[in-house]
Amino acid sequence: MSTFSLLLLTIISLSFSAFFSGMEIAFISSSKIKIEIDNKKGEFSAKILSFFTSKPAWFIASMLIGNNVAMVVYTLYITDLIEPYLMMLNFNSTLVLLFQTLFSTFFILLFAEFL
Repeated sequence: MSTFSLLLLTIISLSFSAFFSGMEIAFISSSKIKIEIDNKKGEFSAKILSFFTSKPAWFIASMLIGNNVAMVVYTLYITDLIEPYLMMLNFNSTLVLLFQTLFSTFFILLFAEFL
C-alpha cells in the first residue's frame, strides 16, 4: 500500500476514534431533563436522543465497540506507516515495536481523546 493511502486511512481511523470518544463524553454529560423537555415539545433531535437515553447501555456499548474497532484499524495502519522509517535507522525489532507503541499512543491520546 502506498504511503499516501496508509496516511489517509490512519487519519480516517483516528477521526473515527475521536468521534466515538466525543459522542460517549457528550452522551454522559448531556442533560437528560432538557432532552425530555425538548421531546415533549416535539423536537425531532430530542426524539432521537430520547431513544438513546432510554437505553443508555446500548448507546455506550455501541460507542465503545466503534472506538475499539477504530483504534485497531488505526494501530494496523500507523505501524505499517512508520515501520519502514524506523527500520532505516537500524533499530532492532524490540525498539521498533517500542517506538511504534509510543508514537501511536501519543497521537491517540492527543487527537482522539484530549481534543
